[in-house]
Amino acid sequence: MTSVLNRAPDAAPKRRGGGGLPARLEVIMLSLLLADERTGYDVLKWIERNGAFAGYRTQASQIYRQFTRMQAEGWVESTVQTRDRGPDANVYRITPSGEVALEAWIDSPYEPSPRPLDPDFQVRLMFSARRGPAKALELVRIELEYRRRNEDYRKGVDLDLLPRGLSLEQQQWHADFTMLSSERGHYMAQTLIAWLESAEVRLRSMTERM
Repeated sequence: MTSVLNRAPDAAPKRRGGGGLPARLEVIMLSLLLADERTGYDVLKWIERNGAFAGYRTQASQIYRQFTRMQAEGWVESTVQTRDRGPDANVYRITPSGEVALEAWIDSPYEPSPRPLDPDFQVRLMFSARRGPAKALELVRIELEYRRRNEDYRKGVDLDLLPRGLSLEQQQWHADFTMLSSERGHYMAQTLIAWLESAEVRLRSMTERM
């Protein structure tokens, strides 16, 4: 088996999204490479096993596109390992520039999503954990403050959805159904808030012990 190092090209294409920070999938990939070098197949298998917990799913083609893009940025480099049996494999590793990019993402401002179960918070929490409990506590407090401030399920009937000429009984049905529907989101938000409150207490204790 032989190895050939592939380095980033001299000119990097422009990235989508701007800001120079890794996208969500790139954060996952860079974090995995920070732990150990991996092939694209290794990354795919990890996401298949853990993607639901991280709130993320992807395909092999997307992983290899992101590797190409990150190589252009100089965030990763790869070694081609020739094999006696089976196709050659590209083994990727993170570069110092990739570590800087990952750290910049961890330090970038976190803005909670209006959706209570948006995967961005889970990805932030999971891949910022290397900074220790203080960083995790900061994220939990930001998320908790936002959820408390925006939790309000007492909403009225959406008049745009009501057909004309409804009887009083039908109007009452729509009012009751609106309350029933909004309670679903209310219970989801309340469950998340309860977990965040518990996590805040535990992380604060961990922080004080360190």
